[in-house]
Amino acid sequence: MRFSGKHIVITGAASGLGLAIARAAEAEGALVTALDRNPSPFAHARICDVSDENAVMDALAHLSRIDGLVNAAGIALRLTVTDTDMADYDRLMAVNLRGSFLVSKLALPKMKTHGGAVLHFSSCVGVTGARNRAAYSASKGAIIALTRSMALDYATDKVRVNCLCPGFVDTPLLAKMPPERRARLAATHPLGRIGTVEDVTPMALFLISDQAAWITGQAIGVDGGFSAGHLEDI
Repeated sequence: MRFSGKHIVITGAASGLGLAIARAAEAEGALVTALDRNPSPFAHARICDVSDENAVMDALAHLSRIDGLVNAAGIALRLTVTDTDMADYDRLMAVNLRGSFLVSKLALPKMKTHGGAVLHFSSCVGVTGARNRAAYSASKGAIIALTRSMALDYATDKVRVNCLCPGFVDTPLLAKMPPERRARLAATHPLGRIGTVEDVTPMALFLISDQAAWITGQAIGVDGGFSAGHLEDI
């Protein structure tokens, strides 16, 4: 199995993509340390706000070695700049950007002696524009820049850093969306549907595995064609 003997830390592991990736990594032999504000179904689960430095330090303090880190924790905000309350902006940036930065900062020293892999989660709207997602898009675009800088900074330590840019995936973030809006959202993807966690998980596992040993600094879309452009003939 690809992750036998490997210790993988996964944030946002109580639901959605984080949960799916954690379960899949565990099924392939990984020892998973799961971080989330909510309880997650793993033996080594830690209740942790990834934006809180002391909480992250406590969650990782007992670990002597980390082989992979998946920063999947994230929150969404669907508003324009002028409609965004700054407290909501600060909280979104704290989780989406500060959280990825902070967990990486504290995990990297536990990788540098032997190498490893970091996988951030950006989004298709970090690559291309989308209406009413100003703060969210900004946080995800910043993740791509963070990925590239980290890839350069830690390449000599044999730590690879990549990010995934999923399209709209059927997770709890979309659970309350009305059917007519789901249909419109599906139609924005050239492949004609909203994604599933099963669409994204294999690429996530590949990028943190030794099979991706010569891949670093990349922002990889798994998005049903969303970032390719408009399907309609305009």
